[in-house]
Amino acid sequence: MTDECTELPGPGPTGVSIGAAADYVGVSVETLRAWQRRYGVGASAVTPGGHRRYTFDDLVRLRTVHDLVQAGASTAAAVRAVLGPPHPLTTPEPDEPAARRLVGACVELDGHAVRQLVGAALAAEGVVRVWESLVRPAFVTLERLPLPPARLVGAEHLLSHVVTGALGARVGREPADRPAVVLACAPAEQHELPLTVLAAALAERAVRTTMLGARTPAATVLAAAGLPTSGRIVLYAQMRLDDPGGAVRVLPDPGAVVAAGPAWDDVSLEPAVRVCNGLGECLAAIGTG
Repeated sequence: MTDECTELPGPGPTGVSIGAAADYVGVSVETLRAWQRRYGVGASAVTPGGHRRYTFDDLVRLRTVHDLVQAGASTAAAVRAVLGPPHPLTTPEPDEPAARRLVGACVELDGHAVRQLVGAALAAEGVVRVWESLVRPAFVTLERLPLPPARLVGAEHLLSHVVTGALGARVGREPADRPAVVLACAPAEQHELPLTVLAAALAERAVRTTMLGARTPAATVLAAAGLPTSGRIVLYAQMRLDDPGGAVRVLPDPGAVVAAGPAWDDVSLEPAVRVCNGLGECLAAIGTG
């Protein structure tokens, strides 16, 4: 903890305003409001007039959340670390030996070995565990290796291609008597692999999906939402985008929208919109967790 907190205007028993808290934590006022609304971390005191006030303990918690996010954690994971999980976490531990074997095959550009490793793992353990304990750790490891750029790009493309194909083969046998979850990237977002993973995980739970993929125009999302075969709408955004909430605002039912991915943390959305960052959180937000 730094000495900055002693410089806050009148912390006292009733705490400080949201503006002073935002200045101390190092985020915008809107971000603090979003954290309170979505994750339940924020001001714990209220004035007689009904205004929220941030106590010293609130500021410590929020500053810790900010520091963890800056270090690379998702907001939800940072909040869990500060507040403690409301229920036991179910994220699988990384399978480090298997991930190392997968990374080695990718670096050698051995497509056959990569397909064998991913296929066998999916058959034995299912989508969620394979993504969380094998594929994601492999991607992280590849990013950290001191490889020549051409070899790194080849390894990452190989892994992405194999995973996309293997997961796509698991989708398509779900019951047709219920609405499909529409999966779309925000208009300028081109990373659709997380949606491919989500589609396969939903298929394991007998939930139909309609994949619209990367760079889906807002008008297309609106058209899909209006079809009788459509259920929830998942909008994925990984990187900061211009007006990422635009595709949400055009939709008639915010309660049907799941905003997935780290780019939504600082975006002002309707309170009814579900926000998630991580496969397990998204499954829970959709209602299949």
